[in-house]
Amino acid sequence: MFRQQGMLLGAIAMALALNANAAGDGPNKRHLEQSVIDSGALSLQEIIRHGRHIFAEDFNTHDGFGDPNRPGINSVGEATGFNRVSGPDSVACAACHNKPFVGGAGDNSVNIFPGFNRPDNIDDLAFDNLNVRNSQSIFGAGPKQVLAQEMIAELEATAEQAREEAEASGVEVTLPLFAKGVSFGSITGLPDGTLDTNGVEGVAKDLRIRPFNTAGVIPTLRDFVIGASEQHFGIEAEEQFGEDGDGDGITRELTIGDVTATALFQASLPIPVQILPKDRRLRREALRGERVFGEIGCTNCHISEMVIDDPVFRERAPGSVRSTNLNLTRDSFFPRLRRNRNGSANVRLYSDLKRHDLGAAVAEPLLQVDRASVSHFMTLPLWGVASTGPWMHDGRATTLTDAISLHGGEAASVRDAYTALNSRDRDAVIEFLKTQQVVILDPRLLIPNLPLPEQFDVNQANFGEEDSFAARQNP
Repeated sequence: MFRQQGMLLGAIAMALALNANAAGDGPNKRHLEQSVIDSGALSLQEIIRHGRHIFAEDFNTHDGFGDPNRPGINSVGEATGFNRVSGPDSVACAACHNKPFVGGAGDNSVNIFPGFNRPDNIDDLAFDNLNVRNSQSIFGAGPKQVLAQEMIAELEATAEQAREEAEASGVEVTLPLFAKGVSFGSITGLPDGTLDTNGVEGVAKDLRIRPFNTAGVIPTLRDFVIGASEQHFGIEAEEQFGEDGDGDGITRELTIGDVTATALFQASLPIPVQILPKDRRLRREALRGERVFGEIGCTNCHISEMVIDDPVFRERAPGSVRSTNLNLTRDSFFPRLRRNRNGSANVRLYSDLKRHDLGAAVAEPLLQVDRASVSHFMTLPLWGVASTGPWMHDGRATTLTDAISLHGGEAASVRDAYTALNSRDRDAVIEFLKTQQVVILDPRLLIPNLPLPEQFDVNQANFGEEDSFAARQNP
């Protein structure tokens, strides 16, 4: 038995090992095998720790950074390996997701150009024909994915009901589509067993809510890790691109286990919370602003609260027979969701996870994926909004007032209602939005490589009652 344990520990060490004995330059990344995760030999904390390493450490050429098919060209025709437009354009996830700390949003300096597929010489491009996106916060991503998955299940159940009833009755059956109380139009079952999705609105025709990306195009954190790694670093995940997808001679640049661990790390990031001002007058104004925010209709789309029935994030890798589970009320970084007595959890997301037409002022040049138009965007969650500016999908709004003013289309009447408020009420709404913050309770996220004991207990740290998120934590 001891020999078997020794062999297993040796396999784990090999799976996590750096080239520690090699002098000079070498890879910055160590890799994790999915088989080690599936064996149960690693704790959830150890897996998340590895995901933090993948997220925060730099990729270099020894790790497989770069893509020979996208070399990057500068103004004098020299291959550089970097290109801010088509990528590779960065060396670390945390380089773009760092406001206010690791896992957050990004400044406009790290805006990206999604779906770009043109020659690499950026000097010849017309930038007004490119879609531009600001890096969005990943805080609360675990609850957001689980919430979306439960909503998908509701939509699919309604679609299946319409299909079955139409087949049984021999006539068309149209049913309203609701998920967590949010309307997504209607769906019609046809007698031949197919579905008419022309009445579906605010979600793709396949009824899959994709909660990541401002246009609502990425369904899971796993997809996000794989896609972003290839676009921004030229790092190919073996599960999608094979052992050497870009032909640079570096094999298995991102293992299946690496992707699993990185997705779990992102799912475990803190949830944003509400922090009320210490000043009594400002506190009253913020609470009044929250009421006004609802009265003028902002919560029609920025729904303040929804409930997750089963707050467990389940990450199952391709080929695995079991998932790695993260209880969002127990295993995440602080602050995290609180478990209700019935096992559910309330999520104060301030979003309906639905795509809406926001009007011509924010329309993009290119229509990507199957959204209804270039002006359709996912309702961005407002939790943490005070900590993650600049705002809107491309970061063009430098104030919260600017962000509200840019709302048009379906949101035009609510925008006009805000504009019609007296100045005190408008200021109160802004003061309420400023209470939606991301707080720092774990130094391992403030400084990614800080050598703290991994058993660091945030509850034992002396942050002081005034600085605690307990002032008014989301329930």
